[in-house]
Amino acid sequence: MQETMVKSDDAQTVVEVMARFDGSDYPVTGSAAADTIAYRRVSTNNISGTGKKNGVITLMETVNVAPERNTLTLSYSVHSEAHVVASGIAVFERDG
Repeated sequence: MQETMVKSDDAQTVVEVMARFDGSDYPVTGSAAADTIAYRRVSTNNISGTGKKNGVITLMETVNVAPERNTLTLSYSVHSEAHVVASGIAVFERDG
């Protein structure tokens, strides 16, 4: 997977990861928040991911795919030590 994030000042960050849904850590490139991520399938339409930086959990996310509405909802939280420093929800809709 490759994701290009564009900030309000047009600065771009490209994050890349190739992972399976088996709970194992896989390398992440381009992310300031994580250098590995582990995904697992929670149910048919839900996955969860745990990102780590230098072996410490720094990112937790859940993804829900609603095929009947053609939407994907991503919830995330970024951690620094024991504190959540950022969180958000992104909803992606398929055209057509």
